[in-house]
Amino acid sequence: MKLSNFINFNRLNLIKRNFLLILSLIITLSLQAQEIPHHKKLKYDFLALLKGITEHNFDVLHYKFNWRINFDSRIIHGNVSIQIRSLVNNLNKITLHLADNLKITKIMQGKFLLDFVHHNNLLDIYLSQNLNMDEKTEIEISYYGNPKEGLNFSYHNNYPIIWSLNEPSGARYWFPCYDHPSDKATVEIKVTVPAGMIVASNGKLINAIANNDNTVTYFWKEDYPIATYLISISATNYEIFRDYYLSSKGEDMEIVYFVYPEDFVPAQEDFSVTPSMVKFFSSLFGEYPFIEEKYGMAEIPGSIAMEHQTCTSYPSTLITGNHKYDWIVAHELAHQWWGDLVTLSDWPDIWLNEGFATYSDALWHEHIYGFEGLKSRMANFKSIYFNLHRGSDHPVYNPPSGHLFCSIEYEKAAWVLHMLRFIVGDSKFWKILKRYALLYAYSNASTNNFQQICEEIYGESLEWFFNEWIYKSGYPVYQFGWGVTELNKIRIIINQIQKDSPIFIMPIELKFIFPTGELRKIIWVENENNVFEFSFDQIPREILFDPDNWILCKLVKFEKKGKKRK
Repeated sequence: MKLSNFINFNRLNLIKRNFLLILSLIITLSLQAQEIPHHKKLKYDFLALLKGITEHNFDVLHYKFNWRINFDSRIIHGNVSIQIRSLVNNLNKITLHLADNLKITKIMQGKFLLDFVHHNNLLDIYLSQNLNMDEKTEIEISYYGNPKEGLNFSYHNNYPIIWSLNEPSGARYWFPCYDHPSDKATVEIKVTVPAGMIVASNGKLINAIANNDNTVTYFWKEDYPIATYLISISATNYEIFRDYYLSSKGEDMEIVYFVYPEDFVPAQEDFSVTPSMVKFFSSLFGEYPFIEEKYGMAEIPGSIAMEHQTCTSYPSTLITGNHKYDWIVAHELAHQWWGDLVTLSDWPDIWLNEGFATYSDALWHEHIYGFEGLKSRMANFKSIYFNLHRGSDHPVYNPPSGHLFCSIEYEKAAWVLHMLRFIVGDSKFWKILKRYALLYAYSNASTNNFQQICEEIYGESLEWFFNEWIYKSGYPVYQFGWGVTELNKIRIIINQIQKDSPIFIMPIELKFIFPTGELRKIIWVENENNVFEFSFDQIPREILFDPDNWILCKLVKFEKKGKKRK
């Protein structure tokens, strides 16, 4: 699409994961000591200043980015205005994150030139005057440099592309910010790139201006609070096409796709499922969270999909034209609720993003293929988890270094939600998800916050469930058998024989198959060795353990004892 057409259309319309789920995304933070930059003589005790990070005693309210990016030199020139609100009295310094190799030219607070210390990827800025509780100010930072992470430069079909991936801590490598998910802010983004490029980003496109120096400046505005790891730009010779979603209020919301010209046709086929997915997830979780802006998908190089707020980055390797990766389209879209609307409080809570999005993929399968589709997808998740974590298990909460994006936070965490659904029942489960989304909308939530909502709606404590499935590692291995006693009672024996995991407390459904019909019962397995007895008018032909596969476990059978069945 021509630039002029794109601009005119948007003036009229102001209204994680691909194969990463298996291979894991690992971002390594390198702290390289460099000289402390100075624009004039500093008056502070450097050793005392650089001891560590001070308490986060301010709240970022708004970022205003103005970037000029030179593809050939890989250099970014940036001017960033950051509006903050003090959370304490007598605030005289703020600490931001910024990679050491990015060079600051000046920092201003109004008309005042500020002193700063830039070292170990931290930026201490000394305010011109102290701020008291709830007082606001704006800091303007000018800088330049060659980003080592976060912002990337590449080619597709011999055409240049600029694109960003920040999660978890890559934002600091190309712009100054408080780079932690707990501090969300609204954002304005101006990006100047070589002419011929179209820039995709968060929120609404406000304007695009062709400049006299053979560049173009795009202005995007995100009015919903956003975490720094979700701020995104991508720029290349995109072709654009659109769908629309009819909201619950009867208003059209634009769904816009930015794709390489060479992938235009297969992308139209692959992305055609998106409007129906938006409608389905809105019915389950509540209305699409960014309904006043858009949902977008922007093609990028590589194989990593990322749920950037209102504009998912979608890798070219997944565009096939045969719907092979619909599950990734669903996963990244679901993140608009689980990660973007409700953002994790801290990285130990990553399962609240990835486990929820992974289970949403399974829910889409259930919607399309029925309950058997859900069972099949969950069986796939179980296989991934079991195969990838032989002898290297860890709790879902607070994964160790290098395991932030692994199958425990994705597939196992999806199983946690699946089991929670079984325990509380469908009606309460959907209420839990909607209330969770509503109470923490455009804010942050922790595992404890989610547990409290679960318990409120369930009506009972779920500490036992979260303790064994979230805060401890492993899964149960059940040894199951049954027989008939001398008194014609059905005796069922269930042992837990796992070696490196705790003893689990779990309700388990049994299916009794009789010559004349079937019966289901739920039993609670709480101990290492468990015996249950039942009396029926007839002897069952077979007893099935967890017939609908609601429990993440392994099952070992042993020979039945007692009288032989006739």
